[in-house]
Amino acid sequence: MPLKLRWVGESEFDRVVQTRLYCYASSWKDQDLFRTRINHDKRCKDGDFLLAERDGLDVGTLTTLSLKMWMRGACFPCQGVAWVGTVKSHRRGGSGGEKGIASQVMHEGIRLARERGEVISSLMPFRATFYEHFGYGFAEQRTEWHLPTTVCPTGNFDGLRFKQPGDETEMAACRNRVASAGQCDIERSPEGWHHHFNLNSDWMFVVDRPSNNGAVHGWLAMAVESRDGKSVLRIVDREHDSIEALKRQLHFLASLKDQHSTAIIHLPSEIPLHLILRETQLPHRLVEHSVASARPYTRMQIRVLDHRRLLESMQWPTHAKGKVSVSIKEAEGSVTPLLIDVCDGHATVSAGSGASVECSDVHWAEIVSGYAKASELAKLGLIRATAESLTILDSLAAGPAPFCMEYF
Repeated sequence: MPLKLRWVGESEFDRVVQTRLYCYASSWKDQDLFRTRINHDKRCKDGDFLLAERDGLDVGTLTTLSLKMWMRGACFPCQGVAWVGTVKSHRRGGSGGEKGIASQVMHEGIRLARERGEVISSLMPFRATFYEHFGYGFAEQRTEWHLPTTVCPTGNFDGLRFKQPGDETEMAACRNRVASAGQCDIERSPEGWHHHFNLNSDWMFVVDRPSNNGAVHGWLAMAVESRDGKSVLRIVDREHDSIEALKRQLHFLASLKDQHSTAIIHLPSEIPLHLILRETQLPHRLVEHSVASARPYTRMQIRVLDHRRLLESMQWPTHAKGKVSVSIKEAEGSVTPLLIDVCDGHATVSAGSGASVECSDVHWAEIVSGYAKASELAKLGLIRATAESLTILDSLAAGPAPFCMEYF
């Protein structure tokens, strides 16, 4: 029988929980955790939960969140795609020319985002190549740093203290202040904070707030692990609104060297953190002295759903001037032709004819997010473009690198 797709709400949470369990869990004892997560996540509303049914059985699911993403000084309605799954007994379920269950679920999720007028669709992939089939390209690169606490710089960290009940409002202001100044960052809504604090109630937060009536400049949420008999401090949530605030956090970590051997922290890859450590080396061979190590990784992917609204609302670098015609091959097989006229920090977009740039929606997402320069993609043979068009599009990589603190 064909797949039946239904958007449901709280009245059918038990079915959503069971479907998620059959998709992801390894034991029945995980059921309470799955139920707690869905009950505490107030970011979602009725109609945000997709169930795929076949022969009376729930065989797939997806959840969509209504978020707000900042790109180049403008805020856009953004779909957050989460909990995409096919139950383990029905994987690779497409037959007779029918698409697989997960593919049908994803197409329905994108359809709903377009219906709701969301400009961007975003997700945190389990396998990026799977989501490239639906037009999602990278929009973030992060680095996981392992810092021996002895290499963290020492210095003043006055103002850092454990979180108090009155800090939440200014923490939210700090989070959204950083998001609005960044690229591809997502605001944390009041419902998001409720979910965050309830789900992670055992975390210990250290807040950078020099005055009880003043602004919060950042925070660290800490969890302790044991590795090879050593105590490791994992920073499970964090924020900083300036490099000075980041340095104060490092000074705080340095003060814990007698209690924890290593701190693990995740930062935008554009920050060369090793240069401000007491030992600046990232070794090319085995060494005996304490040094940091860094592991770059990719996380968030996005797809542009409304090209004109995105391009005309963004603040373009003032040095970018000229016209570029772009032909974007969409995942559904259609082609979107755009004529982009950039002047004085803004763009006007109309239907194009001909193309000085030809690319897929995947690589277009990577260009407009600033994840990759158009000229770099052209060198790799991933897009076709003229030299003049590359100069204009490369301007989209100016400014902060794409980085998102939210997780969904």
